[in-house]
Amino acid sequence: MKDVNEVLRKKETDLQQIQREVDALRVAARLLSDDAEIAPAYTRPLASANAYVPPARPAPPTPTGTEAGYGASWDAAAKKFP
Repeated sequence: MKDVNEVLRKKETDLQQIQREVDALRVAARLLSDDAEIAPAYTRPLASANAYVPPARPAPPTPTGTEAGYGASWDAAAKKFP
């Protein structure tokens, strides 16, 4: 079984690469468009592609000692989820 953190890091790097490629395609589309005075429907600053910050990951629940048995802290956390 693959490590979840390793898979997540791989997906985040893939996402960053795709964001750079989409931004490059937007620039190329603007350069190739016949109507130079018409602004594109969606523009994104190019600097934000390099400034990607992954979302914060929540800390795992810490056992308090009041749970009964193995995995009880995970059961309690699961019950809190909406």
